[in-house]
Amino acid sequence: MTGPRVGIVGIWQETNTYSSRPTTIADFEAFELLEGEAITARHGGTGTVIGGFLKGLGEVEAVPLLSAGAWPAAPPDQKTTAELLRRLERVLEAAPELDGLLVNLHGAMVAAGASDMEAEVLSRLRQHFPTLPIIAVLDLHANFSPEAAAHCNAVVGYRTYPHIDMGECGEEAAAFMLRALSGERFVIAYGKLGVLTTPLAQGTAVEPMRGLLTRAEDRVRALGAERVSLLPGFPYSDHIRCGFGVVAVASAENAEAALAVVEETLADVRRHLPDFHLTRPDARNAVQEAAARALHPVVLADVADNVGGGSPGDGTVLLAELVRQGVSGAVAIIADPGVVAAADKAGTGSEISVALGGKSDDLHGKPLMAVAKVARLTDGTYRTSGSWMTGQTFSMGPSAVLELEGGITVLVVSRATPPFHIEQLTANGIVPETASVIVAKGAIAWRAAYEPVMASAIEVDTPGCCPVDPGSLPRKNRPSEVPAVLLM
Repeated sequence: MTGPRVGIVGIWQETNTYSSRPTTIADFEAFELLEGEAITARHGGTGTVIGGFLKGLGEVEAVPLLSAGAWPAAPPDQKTTAELLRRLERVLEAAPELDGLLVNLHGAMVAAGASDMEAEVLSRLRQHFPTLPIIAVLDLHANFSPEAAAHCNAVVGYRTYPHIDMGECGEEAAAFMLRALSGERFVIAYGKLGVLTTPLAQGTAVEPMRGLLTRAEDRVRALGAERVSLLPGFPYSDHIRCGFGVVAVASAENAEAALAVVEETLADVRRHLPDFHLTRPDARNAVQEAAARALHPVVLADVADNVGGGSPGDGTVLLAELVRQGVSGAVAIIADPGVVAAADKAGTGSEISVALGGKSDDLHGKPLMAVAKVARLTDGTYRTSGSWMTGQTFSMGPSAVLELEGGITVLVVSRATPPFHIEQLTANGIVPETASVIVAKGAIAWRAAYEPVMASAIEVDTPGCCPVDPGSLPRKNRPSEVPAVLLM
């Protein structure tokens, strides 16, 4: 007689419906599109959610089925959606007898043909395995729907932003699974406020999120629930699922505790909504302030060209301002495969004239005309020791380090990659500690990588598809409000 088997499934993307950067199956292949033991080989011993699943299951047999993930961008097209779901159906049909399912999701995935991709995936899992415990891990930025939550026995959301607890959340989900396998039953309570909050105010190390999280977890302990997940959500999606969600888990015999945690936490969030309203300086003023500071490097967060939020990564507004103000020693990263190809053709040490960045759309600035020296050419691959997906290898595609006139360094990459790892710079021969200014194309998640080397930071209200004020984007779908309700 064999012991219990737990299947592992992951399909995720944080989808920006305002992004001009399309998502195809090639984007999943480039990041992760794996089946079977290849999943274990990639994630075992790492700080990813699936790495946490594998560690937390211990002696229980893990059965990796499918893991598909892509960097944030525009919704996957119809063909890509169909291919992902086809692969999911195939591995579920071929799966051995299972006793539970651990699922790695994001929570804000929107795809052509499946506008609530998490609900689509979870419903298919439930159709194949109607009685098995299904336990899911979500990003803090999940736009998680009650329809999706209803298919789960327990839900674990990241507690941190920047996201440094992915592995721990995977282990926590596995611990719930071990308890479920021993016969324990759980219920989920769900609720959501139909409000948009800027990611800049969602950092969990500072107010208002720090206090909201602390008080919510105090309620869990006081009321006898098991877990609460605060999901302020991903606002750069034109979908009713947007908003500030709260999900709580309790044992089946203490269901009212989960409901009370959600009700009280939603009320707490509503009281603190004014604390989520922020203003930030524009590019001209931010660069001027950074140049005047005595201690360097100063990180300029290019908020609206947040690659980790689906922006194209070729925004030029901050770089152009650094050039205009003559900030020598500044460092920036721009996604522009055409310029990389031109640099590669010219060769290291050559001087080239380029139209850099600004090619994806008309939201993120115009191409910057510049003369540059090709200082270095690389394959853009690096392995991270940082806190986001610790131990994983990433690729920015063929890359070129260019030195612009005036002493400004630009790392030009072929593939827009979120600034979650300092190795993006160091692996390309750039020493961040010696920079005067560093441009990070993100909102908050870059801090985990850059804070150890920076003197200070300025968040900049730049133009783009991830603006400081998400309410400034056009919307057809108003975020829905869902009163606290018990789902399982």
